[in-house]
Amino acid sequence: MIKIIKVNKNYRFIKNNQNLKTESGNILFVKRKKHAELIIEEFLQQTKSKNPNTLLNLTLFSCNLNKDEIEQIKQKIIELLNFDLLIFRFFDEIELVKIMDKEFDPFICEFEDLFDCKFKKIFSILHSGNLKHLLFKSYLDKLDIFKLTTIFKLSSLTKSVILSYFFVNKKINYKTLYKLTNIEYNYQQKRWGTVEEQLLMNKDFIERIKNISFFFKNIS
Repeated sequence: MIKIIKVNKNYRFIKNNQNLKTESGNILFVKRKKHAELIIEEFLQQTKSKNPNTLLNLTLFSCNLNKDEIEQIKQKIIELLNFDLLIFRFFDEIELVKIMDKEFDPFICEFEDLFDCKFKKIFSILHSGNLKHLLFKSYLDKLDIFKLTTIFKLSSLTKSVILSYFFVNKKINYKTLYKLTNIEYNYQQKRWGTVEEQLLMNKDFIERIKNISFFFKNIS
């Protein structure tokens, strides 16, 4: 039987008088009791899901991180930011570019103001991202491992650090995040129709966003 105990402001899991630990030997913990109870429910299922974005697996991923891995994740997020989905405009369809300008530019401008940076829109497939995001790196340094995992997983999935940031700060929900990161797909779908294979990929994409969103809901 696994028990939940509160240690300072965190909740730990005890089995046979021992703390449950991750593969690397770190103590498994969460910050909210409801999160802990949901973790217990997954443990009771006795079969570990292969889906990396379940509540349990994202929690294990977070708690398993060491200091070097945390810094590597921050660096990967910065690298993704230099090639953020929102700054790409190399499309022949003028109407699509106008839609992107309307939907994306407000987020880009607000992010630039918040973190004192300036993006250049990409109108060619040849692009070298070398911006220095010092203020944003400072922001990442202040995140706990769970929020850092959320922004990393979402950024890797959606290819937009900017939108992932606004999601983590509760300025947009997962439905808006999904819609904005699929503007090109939705535009092409209306123009050329749907393909069954693409519909399956799209379904998987939104399920992954929903799973990460559920994780974030339980850590914040």
